[in-house]
Amino acid sequence: MAAGITVLIAGFIAAIVRNVSTTWTRAGNRLGTDAQARLVLDQLQVDLQGAMFRDDGNVWLAADVITNGNGNSGTPWQAAQRNPKPTGSLSLDMTATRADLAPLDRGKFEQTRYGIAGVWLRFFTSSRGTNTSGQPATISAPVAVSYQIVRRFTATNPANLNTAYLLHRAEARPATANGRLGVLEAGYSITTANYTTSSSSANNGSQTGDPRTIQVVTTSQRNLDSVIADNVIDFGLRAYVRDTTVPGGLRLIFPATSTGAVSNSGTVRLRSTLPSATPPDQWAGAQPIPDVVDVMIRILTDEGAALIANMEKNQTPALTVPQKYNGNAQQWWWGVATENSRVYTRRIVINAKSL
Repeated sequence: MAAGITVLIAGFIAAIVRNVSTTWTRAGNRLGTDAQARLVLDQLQVDLQGAMFRDDGNVWLAADVITNGNGNSGTPWQAAQRNPKPTGSLSLDMTATRADLAPLDRGKFEQTRYGIAGVWLRFFTSSRGTNTSGQPATISAPVAVSYQIVRRFTATNPANLNTAYLLHRAEARPATANGRLGVLEAGYSITTANYTTSSSSANNGSQTGDPRTIQVVTTSQRNLDSVIADNVIDFGLRAYVRDTTVPGGLRLIFPATSTGAVSNSGTVRLRSTLPSATPPDQWAGAQPIPDVVDVMIRILTDEGAALIANMEKNQTPALTVPQKYNGNAQQWWWGVATENSRVYTRRIVINAKSL
């Protein structure tokens, strides 16, 4: 009888310890992702609220959905050896039409997916304090910034081959420093060659703070200077202009069709050149600066990051797809990611007025 009672008590204690451990792990995961999300969303809010533009025909704000498996051209994207993040509709659903959401019908924007590398967002904003090169910067001087996801090494030590999905915030310095161009010399059109395809051997290459880092965060696979958060597997946005003629008073301009409906096309892009108050019948193929932006990020918990990393590495024998995913490795990837991540959103009002 004594032995039976002891076993019973031990079982109760084991169950309590297991429950406490699970709760502790979940709380720790939530606190970790919450802290990262707050940092990213706060920085986005500061940057977007300080956005600037001129009504001069230049592109002052741009956004693209990156649907290919290598991110931007030339970016040090480390492709997964096995079971990579899926291509196609599983990773591209900007209207949140997936059947698994139908019974819930809650927060469709929170459940959207923006391609393999999310949205590549870049624009001009005002500098604050010291720029990335460590040289004194004039307060409110113009800088170019960009946000994008890159799958790459997580350490500067070449012996460490761990990789993860990292969210970068690249900033181009305001003016020439150490003989290398800044925004004042590179100009105010964020889609021009100075910010994208220029040679890395030129003085607008991809060293930290160079204009070209707006697209190529660095030529080094182990330079982590511009990383703002890790384990970010999706980053997206919806951009609006104020329009009292549409329901809700906001007209969607990205990702949107010409009629303002949500677009699910991977080729959709935003090229803002006009004041937001410009009537739609005067857009003539151009797009206005947004008045309001909804931003979304999906961050893996520490446990989720470990599970995804284990799925994506090369193993012998190869991992078997669990039966509940019907042998579909792509569904498995997103199933694990969804179950072990948190989604954060924020609505940001852009105060930019034409200079």
